[in-house]
Amino acid sequence: MLRRRVVITGMGIVSSAGVCLDDFTNTVINGERALFPIDDNRIAHLNAKYAGLIKDDIKEKFDKGEYAFFNADRYVQLAALSARQAIIDAGIKNEIKMMNAGLFLGTCSGPMLTIEEQYKNKLTNGTRVTERSLFERQYYSASVLLADFFGIAGPVITVTTACSAFVAALSKASDLIRLGIIDLALVGGSDSFCTTTLAGFAGLKATTDNFCAPFSIPAGLNLGEGAGFLVIERRDSALTRGAIIRGEILGYGLSNDAYHCSAPDPSGKGAAQSMMRAIINSKISVQQISFISAHGTGTIANDKAETKAVKRVFGDDSVMVPVSSTKGAVGHCLGAAGAVETIATLVCSSHDVYPPTVGYTGSRDGCSLDYIPDSGRKWKKKGAFIKNNFAFGGNNASVIIANGEIETSTEDIVADDPVCIAGIGFVSSAGIGRSFLNDCVSENVDRKGTIADAHGTYEYCKIPPFDLKSIDKRLDCRSERSAQLASIAAVNALASAGIPERLSAKSDLGLYMSIAQGSTWAEQEHITSLLSNNYEIDKINVFPYIVPNSVTGTVCRALSFTGHNITFCNGHGAGLTGLGMGWAAINNDHAPMLLCGSVDDLTERGLVDCILSEYYNDVSFPFGEGAAMFLLEKLSHLKSRGAKPLCYIKSFVYSFEKEHEREIKHYSELLDRAMSEAQINRNQIAAICYNSWDQAAGTAVKSVFGTNKAKIIDCVQLTGYAPASLPLFNISAALNDAIVEFESEKKYILTFFNAKHASDCVAVFEKVS
Repeated sequence: MLRRRVVITGMGIVSSAGVCLDDFTNTVINGERALFPIDDNRIAHLNAKYAGLIKDDIKEKFDKGEYAFFNADRYVQLAALSARQAIIDAGIKNEIKMMNAGLFLGTCSGPMLTIEEQYKNKLTNGTRVTERSLFERQYYSASVLLADFFGIAGPVITVTTACSAFVAALSKASDLIRLGIIDLALVGGSDSFCTTTLAGFAGLKATTDNFCAPFSIPAGLNLGEGAGFLVIERRDSALTRGAIIRGEILGYGLSNDAYHCSAPDPSGKGAAQSMMRAIINSKISVQQISFISAHGTGTIANDKAETKAVKRVFGDDSVMVPVSSTKGAVGHCLGAAGAVETIATLVCSSHDVYPPTVGYTGSRDGCSLDYIPDSGRKWKKKGAFIKNNFAFGGNNASVIIANGEIETSTEDIVADDPVCIAGIGFVSSAGIGRSFLNDCVSENVDRKGTIADAHGTYEYCKIPPFDLKSIDKRLDCRSERSAQLASIAAVNALASAGIPERLSAKSDLGLYMSIAQGSTWAEQEHITSLLSNNYEIDKINVFPYIVPNSVTGTVCRALSFTGHNITFCNGHGAGLTGLGMGWAAINNDHAPMLLCGSVDDLTERGLVDCILSEYYNDVSFPFGEGAAMFLLEKLSHLKSRGAKPLCYIKSFVYSFEKEHEREIKHYSELLDRAMSEAQINRNQIAAICYNSWDQAAGTAVKSVFGTNKAKIIDCVQLTGYAPASLPLFNISAALNDAIVEFESEKKYILTFFNAKHASDCVAVFEKVS
């Protein structure tokens, strides 16, 4: 299989510096500041006085046919406007519905304005949540609405790694295009300005009461809002249709500091790792990088750490590489920062100038690079630039983009080295470890718990009590419960794969975490505290955990995982979709070993809201909690350490359809496509994992497999309905020889998860005897 080259053919931008590409370009090139006074009496007592606020009336920008966005959250509206621009700019306005395309969105705070409003309503009048209101507060709501409106038929992925989310999303889209899984992707980042987020940053003393000046004085950040989208596609396809190529994605790198929930590692080690991984993945030298688009928030800790990271990577040549930060012009746009800053660099490059660092008047202590202070400085040597973004939870992301002629390798061949599942970790109401599945199947163990509120008492499948320290002494009993569950599954998976504890504590392990819903335990504490106390900050310690990737960061710190790292929030079946993203990452040589998993933590509010809203009214089983982790690695790497695989991953296919258009035919075609890509037929399937209660899914399975006597696997009666983890529980059960009987030819497992408000996903695995 050829590994495809990936190019940028469309751009769209909505920010305080302009709500169209031309206006934005003029503002950035001229070095103008687009920061404005914050006019909100509720937060007048905070030291933050300026922000990158969009002054235009956003709703006026929508056409009558775009009714889906009129009443949506502001972050959805910003995303929709910039996505529309990018599609038009790429010249594919009508054609995109017929393309093999995906949508990838990065966000930090997601629909936080809607979330704030819902908490306010609940505090004042106890408003009961509805199905619609529950969907509107999901972090993936923008992705779903955009994919639905623009006719995206492939994977729909939401990345929630806080301020590095866009670059991480761009990396995942590039992976799938490289492997030929999709041909084109709409990739963006979006976040709106909201008071609870600003209050959190102010409480951490990260903001300034003046205009921010990255790497200069005064120290401190200004928040911003905005959205940016790119259209990226296969280079050969872009050339065939005569598209204008704005740049080429050469490679990327992700890492985790494993240091602190909000502060960067002061040594810059984690940020340097993401940059070096991007360079290695790009197959270029450090000397070929002609510019650094910095994260450059303006805070003392971040600017110092990034400067040290650049010096680690570039050595003595670091003072020769121009650096700038766009945040002095538009503020810190959180999950959209990478998108806004990438587009700023590309438009400046097209005018042969570097983007200036607005507000820079001289280096602050600890900042000693070649920061670009003024507009109009000529871009000396085109080649490639690196874009950095770093985030809460220790997430670091770097991407390298070619903006001129550069010596790169041509399309290469993906080695015939299958990706394996080497170990499995498991915690649910069925117990800890896969052996508990046997016990539960044979004994039909019933572990039910109840949660009560003013509306009634609700049943769920409860995890039995566990002693965290007896499982692994590194685990913190004080950490949030979701992180505890995920850590148990991770430790269990490593042990299952034969990875000794002393090695895993030091190794370069990566972690892909998938969650169904973005709400964290800290969200309720932080927001209700602010709303109840007139925005006086009295629970600032919980703010860093409000971001959905906080659980991933906690696991990384506990177990010293500094490798390839990302968090997805993809709704139902998120664990299976995320596993496919991990499979693509291993295939593209981003990590030697990668833990891919999911976690479902049933908070009282989350469970009751789901039941009362009837959001999951097609699920007739109690909800469940738990976590699952799979250790992925290539066969060659696994053999080098003398281990044996549990199975090979043969194929992953995705599809997104409008909910009312999902039919049996659609599901049947998806199942056939997965087997075709795995190069097997239906008679070789030994086990089928799917949502057996779903009538359309069941009919599709029967129509495709007919009289094939494959074992049907659905763990929902044992584990409860764990929205993110259920498909991984099913795979774990299917790989158990005591549950499924495999034969020499009949040795394949097909896993199918059809999801409301999410991508449908089918995967095929080959059991190894």
